Amino acid sequence: MFFFILRRFAVTVPILAASTFLVFGLVTISGDPLAQYRTSQSPNRAQIIAQARDRLDLDRAFPARYWDWLKGVVRLDFGQNKGGQEVYPILKDALVTTFRLVMLATVLSIIIGLVIGIISAVRQYSAFDYGTTFASFLFYSLPVFWLAVLLKQFGAIELNDYLEQPTLSFTVAVAVGVMTGFVISTVTGGPWRRRLPVLAVTAVISTALLLLADSTDWILNPGLSPVAVGVSAAIAGVLATMAFAPLSKRTVLVSGVASAMIGFVGSLVFHGWLDEPSWVDLFQLLAMSLLVGVIVGAAVGGIERATAIKAGTTATVFVGLVVVADEFISAWKPGRTIATVGPQTANIKGTFWERMIDYASHQVLPSLALALIGLATYARFTRASMLETLNSDYVRTAKAKGLPATQVVLRHGFRTALIPVTTVITLSFATVIEGATITERVFGWSGMGTLFVKGLSDVDPYPVMAFLVVVSVSIVFLNALTDVLYAYLDPRIRNE
Repeated sequence: MFFFILRRFAVTVPILAASTFLVFGLVTISGDPLAQYRTSQSPNRAQIIAQARDRLDLDRAFPARYWDWLKGVVRLDFGQNKGGQEVYPILKDALVTTFRLVMLATVLSIIIGLVIGIISAVRQYSAFDYGTTFASFLFYSLPVFWLAVLLKQFGAIELNDYLEQPTLSFTVAVAVGVMTGFVISTVTGGPWRRRLPVLAVTAVISTALLLLADSTDWILNPGLSPVAVGVSAAIAGVLATMAFAPLSKRTVLVSGVASAMIGFVGSLVFHGWLDEPSWVDLFQLLAMSLLVGVIVGAAVGGIERATAIKAGTTATVFVGLVVVADEFISAWKPGRTIATVGPQTANIKGTFWERMIDYASHQVLPSLALALIGLATYARFTRASMLETLNSDYVRTAKAKGLPATQVVLRHGFRTALIPVTTVITLSFATVIEGATITERVFGWSGMGTLFVKGLSDVDPYPVMAFLVVVSVSIVFLNALTDVLYAYLDPRIRNE
């Protein structure tokens, strides 16, 4: 595998060299880099132009300038822009901004897209399948700039107007409750006589919770009580068990529920850590949560020790996420919270959670614009790959042996179905970067997209080349990571 990846890198080097040479030449001849100086009314215009030609090294042919740039890139020297600023510090700042945007959008789109694709394949030709298929094609066909503008209008401006004086009528609560019940019932599947009770119960509970939130002004002062967190912990333990084993596996069920409840008690004991934490504190709590799941699973798992550990760690992590979400929403303040411009408020001060709310309120809409288009792609490919896998002989054999449906789908079907999906995820990275370039312009972010567009408009090749190098190296790295994932998902590739 190591030599295989090494050969892939060796093949990539001449491709990168050719592409960077071509782009450098195209940017160089795309316009006049001295146009802004030629229109100057200054009496020493000729001297200014001569100084600019000397600073930009325009008297040399672009192959020579490209060779100097290439030698500098090896030392992480990306040259200077037209203004005389070093490109590398500008690139670092832009990369951090775009990394925030792209990573969150990619993670959200992958997780949600995979979940939707799996459920659609399992519930083939159901109302949920038809609905998600329609939504996937809709989001996939939407231009990202138009979707970003819609989110900016309705997800920020209109929503902020509502959040100033949030009220919820009985009619709206009932309508939202019924819609929630319908969605949950379609996920449940089965005939209508099975789905109708699920719809009714879910609709009643959802409507009651919405009316309770309205009567207690929960939207203005959100938060979860210890009882709500404890109930969530118990549910997390059961769901974690169902993800890896049937509920009849008592040792796994005990591991999941016990780990979740220990995590809940631990959240009460270590609550002081979360008042003003650091990222180190949060990662320490995550490590402690995983350790609790491992210890409990190993202690009570018996012959199902490995499965019990998986259920225990999953349950504790879920409880930790609920506790962190509670701290996050508790710091939410009434007002026009959703931001529309920039990655964060300048010179923001406050508690850790107030700063996180500011970052999230600036990031949610641009990340959502990219994630909606990406998850549509992943959902469709996951559905198609899962359908092909679920109809294979070894999956039918697993069903005939009496394995639980969750194990058949997640352990035997999903792993094989991930192979083509992994390829799509890698190839779509360039699309995400392209969408981020447009989204940054809509939401006023100054990231890689701004660096690229400004370099093109100014006929300034060095910022454009910095953008190209980062994107190209990222794609090469992701291709290598894809090869490693292939070997992990399919041992036959590893043996070859």
